[in-house]
Amino acid sequence: MRDIAEPVQNVPGASSACQICAWTEHLESIVLRERPTGRLLRLLHALLESDHAFVDARTTAFTRDAQFYSREFGVQSRAHTAPLVLSYASLPRRAHEGMRLLHTSDWHLGHIFHGHAREEDFDAVLAEIVAIAQESQPDLIVHSGDLFHHSRPTIRAMSRAMDALIELAAIAPTVVLAGNHDSPAYFKFFGSMNGPLRGRGLFFADRFRPADDGGVLTFDACGGEQRIRLAVLPFVHPNHFWQHSATGTSYADYAEGMRGLQAELMRAMHEGYEPDRDILLFAAHVYVTGAQGSRGGRAVDDRFETGPENLPEVSYAALGHIHRPQPVRGARCIARYAGSPLAMDFGEADESKSVVIVDADPGRPVRALPRRLSSGRRLAHFPGTLEELKAAAAQYDGTFLKAVIAGEEPDGLLSQKIAEIVPNAILVNPVPAREAAAEAVMDGDPGEEPELPDAFRTYLASEGLSGAAAESTVTAFTHLLNELDDETLTPVPAEDMLRAALENTWTEAS
Repeated sequence: MRDIAEPVQNVPGASSACQICAWTEHLESIVLRERPTGRLLRLLHALLESDHAFVDARTTAFTRDAQFYSREFGVQSRAHTAPLVLSYASLPRRAHEGMRLLHTSDWHLGHIFHGHAREEDFDAVLAEIVAIAQESQPDLIVHSGDLFHHSRPTIRAMSRAMDALIELAAIAPTVVLAGNHDSPAYFKFFGSMNGPLRGRGLFFADRFRPADDGGVLTFDACGGEQRIRLAVLPFVHPNHFWQHSATGTSYADYAEGMRGLQAELMRAMHEGYEPDRDILLFAAHVYVTGAQGSRGGRAVDDRFETGPENLPEVSYAALGHIHRPQPVRGARCIARYAGSPLAMDFGEADESKSVVIVDADPGRPVRALPRRLSSGRRLAHFPGTLEELKAAAAQYDGTFLKAVIAGEEPDGLLSQKIAEIVPNAILVNPVPAREAAAEAVMDGDPGEEPELPDAFRTYLASEGLSGAAAESTVTAFTHLLNELDDETLTPVPAEDMLRAALENTWTEAS
């Protein structure tokens, strides 16, 4: 390979925007994987400057006048008999040839971090994602679930989400899946107010739907030369696979049920499939066996998982649910978790957050590269003495700082001492080192009500129950909660009998 430290002006084709983009993405992938040298970073910076100069020279005006209907993307659900015109102004084509997808996920808008709403962080990282979309000019944008942190988001969180999604939809059709934190009912409402029937290229996948009812969407790409077929699988609760029998109630195997749903969508995607034109994509909010969660993060219930070999054979699978950005090993296709754009807790503090840019062309290898995100206040953990913190104070400036200080008494002055050393940091539960272990079991976020399983786990620990015994108890408790959380409640025979009686009322004969 060519020396990566070679000056930009000596790279063949450096004047070509296509070459610049290719080299930039290649070097960014190295930066995300390895500890880069100073020469590598200087080269990457120069390439980015060249690319930005090219991008800034383009016009990307989006209008709502006569040109509003000048470009027809031909986006339609299989349920529609005629294409839905998405009303995009003609945007300049990027240098890349072939379909391009931008994959993002797990925004968790409305998340409160130890009493801090992080509104500036969310605004900054969403603006960065929109800027990446404007620069990369994708044919399609996919958000693979957990748009919000709570199933009943605040007005402010909903406004922030809609503002960002409308900006993305002005660049390319944007599909948003409901995750386990999202409300299908809210998503259905969002779609009715902001979807394609309202003249916007926003598609909200609220729950699993058959292919002819929005489960498979079709989009034109590359000016109509290619066609994207996207199968969408929002979060599916195990109650979806509820079975009732004379012997009692049971849950079908989750992975087997998911395979059935995916097979149904894949059959529909292959109807009329043209291998020289069509690109098949799959998007889901699901836990795939083997995916690595964040260090110290919440464990994923293994009853909600599916094996990587069960993912469908498509060009790319855009996955959500796991916050650590990563590829999926063992799948029959290229599959990635885009991850969350911001660290949600200190277990994610060392992760490189990103979106994924996917380039695909019929008959050619797919390229899926992370595009690093740098916005938002960094999360940092410091263990050591106050003197050691003074020596390293610069690297904690402007962070959310969790400090565990050795050699200090548990008095009310510790926070003040730390604040004097790092005045621009936001301190999160600073404690003396000897108290850290005792407080570990209560290491939650006081700024928001804890999830019930976490509160129950804390209660068990306070009662002296921990380890495998506690986890098995929490698992059983979570199982009971999940039966109640699903919006489609489990059938109850007594309720069915009462409903039948009310529908067939009788009166006493006179």
